[in-house]
Amino acid sequence: MKITIPKKPIIALGYVFLFFIIIAFSFGIYFRSFYKDRVLPNVYFYGENMGSMSVNEVEKIVLSREGKLKNSIMLKYEEKQIKIDNLDEIGFSWDRENTINYIMETGRNRGVFNNFYNQILSLFYRVDISLAYNFSEDKAEQYLEELATTINVEPVDGKLEIKNNKVVAFNLSNSGKKLMIGKSIINLKKSLIENESETELIVEEIKAKNSTDIERLGIKELFATGESNFYGSPPNRVHNIKQGSTIFDGVLIAPGEIFSFNKTLGEVSAATGFLPELVIKEDKTIPEYGGGLCQVSTTFFRTALNAGFPIIERTPHAYRVMYYEPAGMDATVYDPYPDLKFQNDSAHYILLQTRVEGNNLYVDFYGTSDSRKVEVYPPIIYNFVQPGEPIEIETEELEPGEKRQIDTAHVGADAYFTRKIIYADGETKEERFDSHYIPWRAKFEVGKEIAEEEEEEEGDSEEESIDSE
Repeated sequence: MKITIPKKPIIALGYVFLFFIIIAFSFGIYFRSFYKDRVLPNVYFYGENMGSMSVNEVEKIVLSREGKLKNSIMLKYEEKQIKIDNLDEIGFSWDRENTINYIMETGRNRGVFNNFYNQILSLFYRVDISLAYNFSEDKAEQYLEELATTINVEPVDGKLEIKNNKVVAFNLSNSGKKLMIGKSIINLKKSLIENESETELIVEEIKAKNSTDIERLGIKELFATGESNFYGSPPNRVHNIKQGSTIFDGVLIAPGEIFSFNKTLGEVSAATGFLPELVIKEDKTIPEYGGGLCQVSTTFFRTALNAGFPIIERTPHAYRVMYYEPAGMDATVYDPYPDLKFQNDSAHYILLQTRVEGNNLYVDFYGTSDSRKVEVYPPIIYNFVQPGEPIEIETEELEPGEKRQIDTAHVGADAYFTRKIIYADGETKEERFDSHYIPWRAKFEVGKEIAEEEEEEEGDSEEESIDSE
């Protein structure tokens, strides 16, 4: 059976198709004629419809927009920040000319059929355009590499070398840091394009390695320091302070161990490197080997206080000494007594480190903090007592009537301070430390006067010697 398609419907469809072709062609001619030098419809620039605008109108709006943009940015890292006032330093600039061209050329220059298609779409769909920009990653990288020289820190691996139960080499591990240039450039570019006022540079921590001994003993951090000043000390005293402090440098205190200053110090003599210097002995201030070691014991006392360690034994000086001010914060030692003792009541070893910086002596305790909080309050000084008249001691070592001061006067006083310890479990302990300082009279040696009878006897003997001759 043969099917015959009526000719009239085909002709009708042909007319319809021809009609649409004519309409489209006419629209295209009109569209191209009207928008020849104008922006196509529905082209937006930061929310403003640029459709049908001329190139001059577009340029004014782009210029206005560019003038409102920030031309600087703050680079932030850690707690520091650097302001860049000239974005060209980091390879960035806004491209006004390309922005104008892009707005004007949207939907054009893609071939006849593509242009026609885009022009039809422009009637129904919105196109958003932002300011064009130029960004040189090479220039940004160069800037950040220079900045990295002030940021990057190499990690320090922990070191602990023990010989004869004493640490002879010690480095506490310290993490390093590094500016991550690639990641920072990504952040920087995003912030610049979005015209943000600041951007975050990426600085990452570089973990250090701990030695096996550091991990085993739990020596992880500095958690207590004590300090004293010995300004004005004579040379021998300074020597003894430095010599004595080195003996304690590197000493380890086991968990629960009671530290004895005298036991650790050992023999004090010329053979162990000490020099004669003044010490307080009984009711006199006299030179002995090791004078000045109380500067070291006083500093240890202060460090133990700051660490929150129990003070087992401590004795103040007989009278106030300027090197140990404020009064009440000192600890005197002498072999075999008095001694300074405290206990390491932490769960880890304590490493002692001493250092002299200028006229200051420091004692540092390294270990593992158990989160106890310690507050040592300033001493209260009261009950002052004047020393009274100087004491004169006759001596034949001086000429008659000649006077030489051998001891200075010191005002007597009482002093106390308190310490508060809050342990990790919330337990609180408060202690009071009392000191009594006696008034100390100045002492002078005075040349012994020769009595009149002695002078007469001397005269007689001279006469007899003359007669005999």
